[in-house]
Amino acid sequence: MRKCLFAIASLAIACAGDTADDGDAAGAEIVIDSASASLGQLEGTRHLAELPDGRVAIAQPSVPSVLIADLATGAIDTIGKVGQGPGEYRAPGYVTVRNGRLEIFDAMQRRRTAWSIDDGRVLGTSTIANLPGFELAFDTAGNLYVEQPTSTGFVVVGQEIDSLGPKDSTWVYRLKPGEPGRDTVAQLFDIGWEIVRFGSSGIGRFRPLYVTPDVWGVLDDGTLWIARGRENRVDRRASDGTWTIGIPRPFVPVPTTDADRQKNPTFPGAPPPTDTTWRKLPPQKGPFSDAVATPEGEVWTRLQQEPSAPRERYAIFPVSGPSVRTLSLPKGRQIVLITGRHIYAMHEDDDGFRVLERYDRPRRPS
Repeated sequence: MRKCLFAIASLAIACAGDTADDGDAAGAEIVIDSASASLGQLEGTRHLAELPDGRVAIAQPSVPSVLIADLATGAIDTIGKVGQGPGEYRAPGYVTVRNGRLEIFDAMQRRRTAWSIDDGRVLGTSTIANLPGFELAFDTAGNLYVEQPTSTGFVVVGQEIDSLGPKDSTWVYRLKPGEPGRDTVAQLFDIGWEIVRFGSSGIGRFRPLYVTPDVWGVLDDGTLWIARGRENRVDRRASDGTWTIGIPRPFVPVPTTDADRQKNPTFPGAPPPTDTTWRKLPPQKGPFSDAVATPEGEVWTRLQQEPSAPRERYAIFPVSGPSVRTLSLPKGRQIVLITGRHIYAMHEDDDGFRVLERYDRPRRPS
């Protein structure tokens, strides 16, 4: 990993709820402190969507259930139920609002169900046969994007992290509604996996700690974005297949220490948290741990930091031009959704439950 002697200056200029400009000066940092609403006692999830009236649909795959929550009042309802019939699910995951409908993808049954936002009626169900993976997204045209699962990258327990080396690439496919076959629309760098034993009998398949993978997503208009973990840049593919290669953001690699063994970083698709105190560490962390996009196409990447860092920081990659701005949130917050109005972030409480917080999104530069 190359070293870059470059530091982004920090300048606190805005707080949640402010109407001030969110900082378009080079190196500006947007500081957000106070949540406007919250909801606790949730299972871990990255799958939620904001409804037009401000309520939030939250998929809870491990329960399983789909909550419809009003964070302002605390009122909670559910939609659908456990089962295999119409309007039922077994493992609700990806959830979104598209074309005025609430759509939920059931990973276990590999089908998508749409509900009316107005009255909760089931509007239709479609099954996706031979789905080549589980990390997925949809656009408003109904195209499905899915990442090819990898079966390589296993290493012997205790093997040095450096011996993982570059792995084969993996792919993102696009499946068009009503059409057979699939298109290959993107190539991802595969950081590999390792087999981890924990406790007396536990065993799991995990991403290597602190090694940054390529993270991807799709905007409503079909633009596919990829936050590149090695280059620290964001590439974009327009719906017509035109690629725009992003400008790398220089970063200072953060060395790993024994203190990092107490922190279990979250990666998309990672297994549930477990003990990481004895696992091998790479000498340095990658530039970021995860990423999320705004509706306008900005991509925010959560920066890797020292364990003692007082706040979570995100690098903001604009649709065009270099990334020079950052945004910071209170310690332990992971952004899971950005809408035109709000920022939604999760953190863990003292009892091990997840708390969803909503922050007012600072005004974007004109």
